[in-house]
Amino acid sequence: MPLQPPETSTSEVTWTVNGRLSDNSITSFQVKVTVEGPQAEAEGDACLQALVDTLGARFVGVTGTKGYTSYATRAMTPS
Repeated sequence: MPLQPPETSTSEVTWTVNGRLSDNSITSFQVKVTVEGPQAEAEGDACLQALVDTLGARFVGVTGTKGYTSYATRAMTPS
């Protein structure tokens, strides 16, 4: 059975903010933000930036990342 061409799919986007309580602290935090559907991606970007700005004023090492998960599938066709 031959394989059909691959189809690539992308899951929802996840935004993550990481930081620490202080320079000498071992306490850290992580905040995850998810939205449903690609039409809300700009809203998630704005939320991530607001969180980084707000938390960065109080805590150290605050970083924000945006991540996607994608995968490819290939169906079998009858020979």
